[in-house]
Amino acid sequence: MSVAILLGALTGIGCVGVVHGVRAVPPSLDSIAATVNRPLPTRAPVTGASGMVQRSSRVLVEWTETSSLSTRPWWTAMKPSLAITGVSLESLASRVLVSAGVGLLGPPLLWLAAQCAGVALSPEVPILLAVVAVPTGICLPVASVVGKARDRRRHFRVVIGSFVDMVVLSLAGGIGIDGSLYAASLVSTDWAARSMARALARARDSGQSPWSALGRLGEEIGVSELIELSTTVELAGTEGARIRQSLSARAVSLRRHEQADAESAANAMTERLFLPGALLLMGFLLFIGYPAFTRIVGGI
Repeated sequence: MSVAILLGALTGIGCVGVVHGVRAVPPSLDSIAATVNRPLPTRAPVTGASGMVQRSSRVLVEWTETSSLSTRPWWTAMKPSLAITGVSLESLASRVLVSAGVGLLGPPLLWLAAQCAGVALSPEVPILLAVVAVPTGICLPVASVVGKARDRRRHFRVVIGSFVDMVVLSLAGGIGIDGSLYAASLVSTDWAARSMARALARARDSGQSPWSALGRLGEEIGVSELIELSTTVELAGTEGARIRQSLSARAVSLRRHEQADAESAANAMTERLFLPGALLLMGFLLFIGYPAFTRIVGGI
């Protein structure tokens, strides 16, 4: 009986859907054009704590760009890290302000909570914690961006090695240097390959040379291997050098460099694992020798 009721309900729902689909009026071309040409809604101004953080970060960015900090070497070295990670300067300033604010207001709030809970703490404790937490909160977002940029540059070097191999294959097939570079950048869907493809596409549309586009990209994101590759390709494009042999040697050197980096990282990891292994061994020896030690002491 329940199966029949369920089947009847499903049949009724299907009939209602068919009738509604038949009677539905398709939209006209005028309504579609009006929808496409409709202006985008303006975003309401951000209010509250997030709006205050955004305004403060914007003021901090403007002050940084107009002050003498913009000429400092550490600030100049920070710009390629922001470019390769895709983090804007305002976003980094917002993170710094939020983390510094947490480091400044967190210890006093915890001290007040401890006082309300009946735990007696000296007033100097939140002050000392804030002195330590504020610089830590400022450095953590910057260190996170620098670490992410270092990992992305390492990945970019690996992609450059594969990119050079694809360029050599395209040159062996009779394609010119410009077409080989652009075709090799379209093989992979990786973010590094897409960034090179965008740079080469902009250079082609603007009538510039592809090696100048690769060089600018390398300077923008701080990848020296890409600048060296642009120099090698420029020799082929302007001086008629034997580009296939040069690129093959460049690809081999890149792979050897990455292999050396991987071996050094593995050796460093092995050395870091020595201390946990030594601690485990000491714990095991204490676990084995404790009963005999207690018997000896008890017998004495």
